[in-house]
Amino acid sequence: MARGGSSLKSLAKKERPRSAWGAIRRLLRYLLPYRSEMAVALIWLVVASGATAAQPALTGLVIDTAVDAAAAGDGADVLLVPALLLVGAAVVGWWSQRAQILRLGQAGQRALFEVREEVFGTIQRLSVSYFESVESGDLMSRLINDIETLNSFLSQGFRRVLGAALGIVATLVGMFIVDWRLALVTLAVVPVMLGATRLFGYIARQAFRRRQEAIGDVSATLAEELAGIKVAQAFNRTDSDRSGFISRNAANRDANVTASAVSSAFSPTLAVISSLATALVAAFGGWLATGDLVTIGVVVAFFGYARSFFNAVSQLSSLYAETQSALAGGERVFALLDTPSEVTDAPGAHELADVQGRVEFRGACFSYGTGPQVLHDIDLVVEPGTTLAIVGTTGAGKTTLVNLVPRFYDPTCGTVLIDGHDARSVTMRSLRTHLGIVLQDPFLFPGTVTENIRYGRGGATDGEVRAAAVAACADDFIDRLPEGYDTVVGERGGTLSTGQRQLIAFARALLADPAILILDEATSSVDTRTEALIQQALRELLAGRTALIIAHRLSTVRDADRIVVIDGGTIVEDGTYDELLAAGGRFARLHQSQFGA
Repeated sequence: MARGGSSLKSLAKKERPRSAWGAIRRLLRYLLPYRSEMAVALIWLVVASGATAAQPALTGLVIDTAVDAAAAGDGADVLLVPALLLVGAAVVGWWSQRAQILRLGQAGQRALFEVREEVFGTIQRLSVSYFESVESGDLMSRLINDIETLNSFLSQGFRRVLGAALGIVATLVGMFIVDWRLALVTLAVVPVMLGATRLFGYIARQAFRRRQEAIGDVSATLAEELAGIKVAQAFNRTDSDRSGFISRNAANRDANVTASAVSSAFSPTLAVISSLATALVAAFGGWLATGDLVTIGVVVAFFGYARSFFNAVSQLSSLYAETQSALAGGERVFALLDTPSEVTDAPGAHELADVQGRVEFRGACFSYGTGPQVLHDIDLVVEPGTTLAIVGTTGAGKTTLVNLVPRFYDPTCGTVLIDGHDARSVTMRSLRTHLGIVLQDPFLFPGTVTENIRYGRGGATDGEVRAAAVAACADDFIDRLPEGYDTVVGERGGTLSTGQRQLIAFARALLADPAILILDEATSSVDTRTEALIQQALRELLAGRTALIIAHRLSTVRDADRIVVIDGGTIVEDGTYDELLAAGGRFARLHQSQFGA
């Protein structure tokens, strides 16, 4: 937990900023499967831009026609054709705008679906070590806040950016067709605009990235505080934790204020540049008109073109801020997608089938990251169908040892073999299919009791679920629940006691019918009576199944076929319960500390 600001560093703060073009290419790659929809949308975008660009010229045509008609004494009927053309351009622009919004919106949502699916797949494949080094709140911020910025960009921002860009191109074409001299005057301020845009882009990207990181930091702190609220209240640390959150929240506020200030500063700058261009058009266009070099309609048309051009540029600038936010979020999402898993299937890994349950540690050692070794040259063989108990003091390396079997981690030296196969040479999916695990802190999903037990084997019938619960001695308390097996257990099983959650987790593992069963302090939170019932069930259930049992309560390992004592990451004793007691070594001292004899 983040006590006094000592929380783990967010992964986002360790990442180096990537190029904007790299993030853009990654985003556009998700749109490639929908290129047919994109092509149709782009056609409609071109039509919409062309219709919009034609309207100022048609407006000038209407004005010039009216002036000429008044001078010649003609009737108003001469205005019919140019007026109809103007109305037609407006209708075509409206219809094509609607069509491209629909097409691009659909393509954007489908692309975002692919992003979310890929992100979830990445989360599923990453190793346990990744989640131990990254704050869960920051990870949730990536999955929610950062992806939402991508949602905004792909569903709306991308379409609007394309529309504004094509609008600028179409307007430029229209201006040069109508009068190249006024077009050049209008564009005289563009170099100033490009310089301002480039400077803004650099500042904005940094500001939005800091904002995304600050949001992740706040999310991480909230997740930690919610998870540890009982501990905070018990140790009277709520005030200090509140102070820590206030500082993080202030940093988030400052980052958002900075990002908003950057966004708000650019539009007024472009407005000033736009006003300068309009003034130049008015002055130069008026001078040309007085010399009969252009008509009044052309000058009026250029007022429209100047307004359309700089409105499109202004819209593009506001979208530029939105794009920078999306790129900042995209960088964080792509960094997650690019994170390698420390434990993966080896090239050519084969399926593990017909497992008998022989487990062997051959010279196995392990260290967390660059830290010191916590396991040293472990040589251990567990024959099929036998129960091995692993005991030792806290921190001796018991859990680390059994975590090598399902490949939550790989040994840093040596090997772990299952039926003679190096665990790294078989697929993780096939390996874990033959394993059942009950952890010290059992995790339940916020569904029903039946759904949580059935998680061990998705196709199990209700009868098989109940049979597993009976075998795990969980049936009696489940029947006493308000809805029995249909009772919703709440988030993380919060409506149940710790012991009840362990019994359900035990039933879930039994339902999977694994060849190898790992129990990590699985009976530490059940009462003595329930523990006795479980021990009675285990005598039958473990017959013919390999079991690795970690236990602090030595009473739970009395019937184990074999017991090893681990101390300092090394096996220091190995034998049966009675043999180790008679030896008078570490096990005997542990026994004496618990039972006094």
